[in-house]
Amino acid sequence: MDFNPDIVLETNRLIIRFMKPSDKDDIFININHDKDVLKYFVDNYQEDVSESRLDKIIDYCLNNNRYFCAIVLKKTSETIGMILQCNDPNQRFNTVEVGYAIGKKHWNNGYVSEALNKFIEFFFSLGIHKVCASCFLENIASKRVMEKCKMVYEGIRKDEIYYHDKYHDLMYYYIINPKDK
Repeated sequence: MDFNPDIVLETNRLIIRFMKPSDKDDIFININHDKDVLKYFVDNYQEDVSESRLDKIIDYCLNNNRYFCAIVLKKTSETIGMILQCNDPNQRFNTVEVGYAIGKKHWNNGYVSEALNKFIEFFFSLGIHKVCASCFLENIASKRVMEKCKMVYEGIRKDEIYYHDKYHDLMYYYIINPKDK
């Protein structure tokens, strides 16, 4: 898979582009300083923007050829969330897992479904065979996002992640590149 951090994807309402250090304030407000968002998006709560590790995450993703993208609202140019590649595909397992989060004030507007559809389309254009995503069992909104994107329920992984002082089961969904069917 060829990696291009200069990629810019567009939908009717969104721009999806590689995260920049200048997104730090918007990511702090919309993600890392909101306990409701962090109930299901695995990251650290931050009291102050000075605690941000965004620069380090950007560097890690650039150095490891992983897409870590901002979801930007065209109308306001605000970075309202993020969508990212969680693993490295290889020749044997041509599968990419993705994750996403969006600020609470932007919930229930279809933005994540719009971004995820575009992200899936992008990975398929790179020749990825399978895109998968997961969510906590209680995260019905994320389950609906994956279903809206025509992802198929694959199963539950028991005690898959330790977060907020306990183990959680994760629900997994996938979609296969239509060119491979």
